[in-house]
Amino acid sequence: MKKLLSTLAILTLTAGLATAGDWSKNPVEKNPIPVGCACFDPGFEFSGFIAGGIPDNGDSELGGGASASYFFTENVGVELSYAVLAFDSEEHVITGNLVYRMPLKDLCIAPYLLVGGGLLTNSATDGLFDVGGGLDIRFDSMGCLGLFADATYNWVDGDRDFTLIRSGVRVRF
Repeated sequence: MKKLLSTLAILTLTAGLATAGDWSKNPVEKNPIPVGCACFDPGFEFSGFIAGGIPDNGDSELGGGASASYFFTENVGVELSYAVLAFDSEEHVITGNLVYRMPLKDLCIAPYLLVGGGLLTNSATDGLFDVGGGLDIRFDSMGCLGLFADATYNWVDGDRDFTLIRSGVRVRF
């Protein structure tokens, strides 16, 4: 009798372990995590912009320019920018910046900070240091075409400090 009870207990335990698990015919699908836009992946970007220069001492002027940037990661990149402004005379602003952006992929926007240096030149050339920030908005459905706006404060040798405001179009390559 003991052998019969032991055998039945072992068979019941074995049968219970063999049938453990999901008995449904359709497995439960897990919700995929939304990826968001992929517009802030590493790579090259080109920008064209209009610019406004607001000198600390003088009248504000409009201008324009272009920039090229390369992002090593979705967050860190470098940018080379050229702008022409008409303060007292035509001024050429050339800057090289380190850019740190913080993409919000669900919204396809990225606030960013930039810091660097460059030159302000017309008949005389002065060095400058700049720091600023901006917002980059991308349209995933349009091939990651983007709009951006930013502002930098520029400290220039020779007491010619100014704020540079840029707004334009950004294209990824």
